[in-house]
Amino acid sequence: MEGQSSISYLVFRVGRFVYAVPTIDVREIIHLPEFRQVDEAPDYIAGLVSIRGTVVPLIDLGMRFGRTSSAHHHQYMTTDKVIIFNCDGSPTGIIVNEIVDIYEIPADSIVPAPAYGRDAVSASVFIETVAKIDEDIIMILNQKKLFDPVYKPTEDSLTGSDAGQSFCQIADVDKSIFHKRALELASSASREGQEDDLMPLAIVEAGGELFGIELDVIREFININEYRQVPCCPAHIVGNINLRGEILTLIDITGVLSLARGNIKSAVVVAIDNFTVGICIDNLSDILYLPVSGFKELPAALGQASEDFFEFTALYDGRAVVVINLQSILYKGNLIVNEVL
Repeated sequence: MEGQSSISYLVFRVGRFVYAVPTIDVREIIHLPEFRQVDEAPDYIAGLVSIRGTVVPLIDLGMRFGRTSSAHHHQYMTTDKVIIFNCDGSPTGIIVNEIVDIYEIPADSIVPAPAYGRDAVSASVFIETVAKIDEDIIMILNQKKLFDPVYKPTEDSLTGSDAGQSFCQIADVDKSIFHKRALELASSASREGQEDDLMPLAIVEAGGELFGIELDVIREFININEYRQVPCCPAHIVGNINLRGEILTLIDITGVLSLARGNIKSAVVVAIDNFTVGICIDNLSDILYLPVSGFKELPAALGQASEDFFEFTALYDGRAVVVINLQSILYKGNLIVNEVL
C-alpha cells in the first residue's frame, strides 16, 4: 500500500526456524487437534481436520520445504498451534510449534532473501524476503506459493537432518487431548455467515495473572533491555525507551488492577486514539482467535472495577481469562499524563 511505512506480521517458530506472515492474512489460530491422514495427498499434507463443518488440510512446513521424511519425522505436541489462512476462499492450515510475537516491521527493514549463489529465478521459492528485528533475522513466507502445489522446493533445499529439533513422545493422556480438541472443533456451529464471530486476542501475563488484549489496538510486542526513568512523573510511568528512533513511554497498569508490579522485561506497544504507549507485561503467553459466542459475562466477584476495566471472560486452554479494556484503563485509570511540568 502506497505510503505504508510498516506492516504487521505474525511471527512463529517451527523447529529452530523463525518465520513470519502478514497478520492481515491470518484467519484464526487454534491449538493442534487430532487429524486424519489421507491417501493420494501430497506428502507435505499432514492430514485433514474438520473445523466447524469445513474440511481443512494441514501442512507440515518442514515437509513442504523439502526435508526428507526420515530426517523430519517427529511426534506432534499438545503445545503446537495451527495457523489458518484463507487460500482462494478455502481454509488451509500450517502446523507450527510456537506463536512468537506480532511485529510492526518497517518496510525499509525488509530485504530480498539471499540467493546463496543461485540464479535469481531459482534463488527462492517460499521465502522471498527477510527482515531484521533487533538481533533476529526473520524469514517472511509467501503463503500463496506455499499453498500452491505448482511450486516445488529447490533440489538443494533443506533435505538434511534438522538436528535443532527435539520432540518428546506423546503420552496417552496427550492423545486424548488431541482427540477432544478435534471433537470440539467438528461439533462447533458452522461459521457460514459468521466471519466476524472471531476475535483475535493476545494472552499476556501481568502481575502474575493472565489477561486478554484485543489485537486491533496492538502494534507489536517488545523486550525491554533498558529504559530511562523520568523524574517528577507518577508512579505508573515506568520510563522511556528509544524504539527504533521513536521515544516510547512505558506504563505500568498493575496498580490500577490492584496487582503487584512484576519485573520490567517486556511490553506490548499499543496505539489508542492519537497516542502510542508501551504497556508493561511479564510475558506474552499466546495469540489466539477466539469465537465471540464463547465469551462469558464477568463474574460478580470482580467488583465495580469490572465495569470500567474488564470486558468479559474467555476460555483459554481450559482456563478463564479476563479480557481488559486498555482504553478505559488508560483514561478512567488516570494513567494518561497531559500536563507539562
